[in-house]
Amino acid sequence: MSKTLIVAVREFRERVRKRGFVISTVVVPLVMLVIWFATGALDMDDGVTEEAAAPKGPTATAGFVDQADLIASIPAIIPEGSLLEYESVEAASQALGRGDVGVYYVIRPDYRETGRVERVTPRLELDAADREQVTWLLMANVFPEISFEQLARVRYPFNAGSPVFVNVTAETQTGQESGNMGNMMLPFIVAVVVMVPLFTSGSYLFQSLAQEKSSRMMEILLVSLRPRQLLTGKLLGLAALTVVQYAAWAGVILLVLAVLGERPAAFAAGVDLSLRELALIVPFALGGFALYAGLMAGIGALAPDMESSRGWVFIISLPMMVPIYLWMAIASAPNGPVATVLSLFPFSAPVAMLMRMTTTTVPSWQVGLSLVLLVLTGIGLIRLMARLFRAQTLLSGEPLSARRMWSALTARA
Repeated sequence: MSKTLIVAVREFRERVRKRGFVISTVVVPLVMLVIWFATGALDMDDGVTEEAAAPKGPTATAGFVDQADLIASIPAIIPEGSLLEYESVEAASQALGRGDVGVYYVIRPDYRETGRVERVTPRLELDAADREQVTWLLMANVFPEISFEQLARVRYPFNAGSPVFVNVTAETQTGQESGNMGNMMLPFIVAVVVMVPLFTSGSYLFQSLAQEKSSRMMEILLVSLRPRQLLTGKLLGLAALTVVQYAAWAGVILLVLAVLGERPAAFAAGVDLSLRELALIVPFALGGFALYAGLMAGIGALAPDMESSRGWVFIISLPMMVPIYLWMAIASAPNGPVATVLSLFPFSAPVAMLMRMTTTTVPSWQVGLSLVLLVLTGIGLIRLMARLFRAQTLLSGEPLSARRMWSALTARA
């Protein structure tokens, strides 16, 4: 046991002084804070002002033809000269040909019954700025008797385009308000917070083994250490490194909040996570560490150098990245089949389950099942990868392949 601890302490001391570890420990929480405050700032103003509600100016002047005899005036919210009225479609078409307008709209005679409006333009645009201008034009003339504030409420029923959602849990039947943009970004932020330490710790373990093999240090270590002592010591050292990184992140966040004059309690309230959910980050993160560190250790034991195994590292890291690619789908349907399967599958569970918990109340049995599967898979994988930590395997210079890995795993001890 003393030799295992010596390896753990050495691994921790070597990695904690690396520039990459220092950068990820300081820069990542600062970036997360910038994203959090930026998205939160977008949701702070829930009032409707004419300046905020005004449509963005189009790239070219737009024209319109009122065949429904609907338009009595152009509202003041539309910039002067950005919308021009023409008596006929022919006149508007000629203006388009001359370049006087970049697009024109035809309000059909049956607009009041059907809402038909035609947009004529020489190029296809899926989201043109002039549509917003014409929307305000039509609304102001369909409802000429209401005030601007009422008109803006019709146009933006959710707080001038920034809705406030209330999350209601089945247990408490009480809600907590959270801004739309900040609420949608939270699953992504939590995923990054969980994923970065897992990948950095796993890659450190892989780099450590590769460096020791290339420098012939591995031969010296195996003289006085059993291979499994070496694996256990490295895993313990990097696990301690992960815990220190999380603690450092918390310290950086508290320091930044103190400099900005923000109260930690107010910041925590805006995170929209319960104490139960915050507490579950630790076991899911540690379970993910055991899983991916074990995989990295197995590849590091077989790979003769770092260059020959980059493809393998990408393949085993892909399941953890899938929830990141699908984070919008998980955030919009957290109890859907995709989110549920990814949160129960051990290789994607550390990220996917925490992403789900930031957007909905996940059934307790699913959380428990996911955690049990993650822990059991992590322990089983470490025990399986330990079969690769034999002197003849670690000191071999053969290239890494699936056949060689299978042979090493099935060989008798």
